[in-house]
Amino acid sequence: MRILFCTMQFGPGYNQGTEKYIRNLAQDLSKRGCDVIVAGGDPEGILTDSTLIDEDGIRLIKLPTFGWGTTEGDSIENYQALLSGLKPDVVHMVNPAHIGINLLEAAQNLNIPYFISITDFWWLCPKHTLTLRSGDFCSGFADYETCFRCIAETHPNKLVKTVSQLPVTRNYIAKILHLKNTTFATAPESKNRKQILASALNKARKVICLSKTSLRRIKEYYSLINCHYIPAGLSDTWFETVPHRQTNTPPFVVGFLGAIAPHKGLHTLTHALNDLGDSKVKLKVAGRISDHRYAKQCLSSYKITEYTGELSESQSKEFLDSLDLLVIPSNSPENQPQVLLEAAARKKPVLASNTPGCAELLSPTSVFPVNDANKLKELLYIARKDISKIGCPTLGLSSKAVSDKILSEYQKVF
Repeated sequence: MRILFCTMQFGPGYNQGTEKYIRNLAQDLSKRGCDVIVAGGDPEGILTDSTLIDEDGIRLIKLPTFGWGTTEGDSIENYQALLSGLKPDVVHMVNPAHIGINLLEAAQNLNIPYFISITDFWWLCPKHTLTLRSGDFCSGFADYETCFRCIAETHPNKLVKTVSQLPVTRNYIAKILHLKNTTFATAPESKNRKQILASALNKARKVICLSKTSLRRIKEYYSLINCHYIPAGLSDTWFETVPHRQTNTPPFVVGFLGAIAPHKGLHTLTHALNDLGDSKVKLKVAGRISDHRYAKQCLSSYKITEYTGELSESQSKEFLDSLDLLVIPSNSPENQPQVLLEAAARKKPVLASNTPGCAELLSPTSVFPVNDANKLKELLYIARKDISKIGCPTLGLSSKAVSDKILSEYQKVF
């Protein structure tokens, strides 16, 4: 069976949760005799060839990139030509940001069955964070004008944010942001985003949700009957013996592992640590810098901070093993963070904001309200005094178990 995975970005240099999800599936399915190809965008322009071999030995094809805000992406005709050449038995779309969903329409035209995995909330929100200016969570896409006005109102650039709140200029700013974040294969998209995505989702043989939270949100918003919960899995290396760590010797190490961007809430953690005022607590931070101004502010905010950069999977395991406590302070809804599953496998205590995707895997005593640095400080104090009072996340599945489930879904088509 030839399987074509499609996603917003892939290849050397791209190693976030979605890419880990695909790599694990690709490697396990290859071991079962499947011929796996990944077609991905290159939004940062770091790939040199249009066809290459990924660092894990996976064949990769680079797709044209049309910006985060695109819905349709490249033309259906171009995608049909690609699929006609590759001749996959199954197309599996993982994240359509930057590349659009016309590829799925092309698969439909060629009678190629396709599956969709929901790895974040792009299907509900053009900026994928579902956060409003008020701090509340949005239930889903309304219309382009409303959504891009929201993007402007929550923009990290203070000038953009301020101007977007003026009645005279807010619609103009929203339009500029839409055009800046989207390029078009032909004419600008004029169809209703919700209708386009609903059609793509309904035609999928199965919509695979990685968390119970995304299953509920996607199913309700689009009134779907083809949704199925299959969580992400971890490679066997994560379940190897966890080395013993002495927790009674200073410093007490608190970790943050994830994209360094405002919606991931690192600022809430540094605020809580500063309020805690314990000079024997060290903060270790790892992850890709998505917002340089924000990163500079956060990484200099707490005096005892070590930034280790972006990590490979093996380095991530070593990073987690070096911690006494992991904190996930996200202020936007999380689907099911890969790092939460990794922490569970490494038996690492975790504190997280009460976003549903995190809370469903943690005890109530390990979560705190979104943006509540004071409550987080109280939990950090408890952890500092007795780490045994902080629970570990629910242990997840191996990537082998997950790939078995997904392969079974593929086989039902034939």
